[in-house]
Amino acid sequence: MDTVTLSNVSKSFTIRHEQSRTLQETVLGFLLQRREVPEEFWALREVSFRAARGQTLGIIGQNGSGKSTILKLIAGTLRPTSGTVQTNGRVFALLELGAGFHPDLTGRENIFLNGSFLGLSRREMARHYDSILRFAELETFIDTPLKHYSSGMQMRLGFAIAAHVDPDIVVIDEVLAVGDASFRQKCFATLSDFKREGKTIIFVSHDAVAVRRFCDEALWIEAGRVREIGDPERVTRAYLAEAQAGRRRNGGTSTDRDDASTEADATPPISLRLVETIDPSGKPTTHFFSGVPVTVRLSYRARVDCEDVTFAVGLHRPDGSALHTVTTRAQGGLTVPAGEGEVLCNLGVLPLGPGEYSVSGGVWLGADWRGAGERRFRAARFALEPRHAPGTTLLALAPRWTGSLWPVACGQRQGATQTTSHRPQATDDDIPVCWQPPPARVVMGEGEELFLGHGWYPTEDWPPPVRWMGMSASLFLTQDDLAQSVGIAIVRPHHGPRPATGRVLVDDRVAGTFMLASPGLERFSYPVPAVPTPRPVEVKIEVDEPLVPADLGLGDDTRALGVAVQEVWFE
Repeated sequence: MDTVTLSNVSKSFTIRHEQSRTLQETVLGFLLQRREVPEEFWALREVSFRAARGQTLGIIGQNGSGKSTILKLIAGTLRPTSGTVQTNGRVFALLELGAGFHPDLTGRENIFLNGSFLGLSRREMARHYDSILRFAELETFIDTPLKHYSSGMQMRLGFAIAAHVDPDIVVIDEVLAVGDASFRQKCFATLSDFKREGKTIIFVSHDAVAVRRFCDEALWIEAGRVREIGDPERVTRAYLAEAQAGRRRNGGTSTDRDDASTEADATPPISLRLVETIDPSGKPTTHFFSGVPVTVRLSYRARVDCEDVTFAVGLHRPDGSALHTVTTRAQGGLTVPAGEGEVLCNLGVLPLGPGEYSVSGGVWLGADWRGAGERRFRAARFALEPRHAPGTTLLALAPRWTGSLWPVACGQRQGATQTTSHRPQATDDDIPVCWQPPPARVVMGEGEELFLGHGWYPTEDWPPPVRWMGMSASLFLTQDDLAQSVGIAIVRPHHGPRPATGRVLVDDRVAGTFMLASPGLERFSYPVPAVPTPRPVEVKIEVDEPLVPADLGLGDDTRALGVAVQEVWFE
């Protein structure tokens, strides 16, 4: 029996490009008989498919193709413009984070609120409460308002509720991407239990490998229409091949506007033509089996002869979080003649679990990533598949750069046998690279990983989420032409014998000093010189004297801690 059926479903939205915002604008518009011309946008066009009881359907497609609209129609939060949507059974939807939750209510109150949405009594939810709490692993924070939860904590709570309310249909929209690895494994184990129990699962994912391994059928949506539906292996391979071909037709530029890096200089002296992954034979590919080395090819164009050039490659998880970045700075700046060429970065065998990953490519003048050049965030994607057993989740790369720019191998004397391979004698892990334009504000626990430099420990959810630093830590922000000050929100609950003192620097110039005299979160703000145009800057926090909790009898934590940072911003 089919539990979900969409028949010739179309959905349109009205987009209004001009709106009166003041009384004066309204009056003038009436007097001048100025009328808005709304635009009709069709998110879906005649979409039809069925999902049987116990079937798992994965939906893939580019951003903006209509995937989330389909899930909202199934969940009942949207109605179709035409066509019919039929569901047989109780639907539990995990759509965008926070949907179905009230931010001012505690985690405990939101559990019972979600139960009432599903028609369950408070007594029924009370029977499941302890089990939901254990599953979500949020015992410490359950009486904290949800607005203080990180995205990962919200996902934990939402999925824990779904696992215990016995839905017939589970609808998931990419929210599992924000969870940590161990909890994601718990979620997929629960979804496997759902399958065995005959529940229908429909989820959107950019992880093609997860779709192939977990789904019975895959649906490829393109520009609001069904491009292909059927065997997950066949459909996902066709989708990835089409995406890669599109990037190559566009010179390697991502078709997703969120993945494109915006550079202030439209014509840099050196730029990238193409970023792609290739197999050991040099053939472009988007699929690798575990144990096969992955190589990234950067094709470049230099308008003039360039000195002191840096190439870089970044490796990212499906949610965009940075896994690793390597650059050519270990052997100094490179000399690149005018014209076109390519360099190869052999990342080696990736000790990663199965999944879809992405790579970024960059080239610029000088050691600082802010130099003239080009960065392309997540310019190419590839899937890593297990040959036999699943791989590990650890990362230990041994990169090797090759190409005609290195005529002499490292350590060889001039005149010795030449080779095109080069393996740096020193690592370049300590060279931070910002692949996307930095924001004006960074809040810990909200995707800040892409903009951090040196000196940070992992995020801790107190709440609010904070990151401890050592004696010094840096991050990147964009200072715009209206910014007048730089601010930080920091805390050190245990001071030891003396208060915590330190300073804040903006591009190595001291903006101001601080002294933490209380165990509460404190905010500091310092004036900064104005800039004529927005530009990325490095903000560094330095602490005069760190503390080691173990030395103060505060547990067994032997880290040298400076301060815990909650937020840094320009305003």
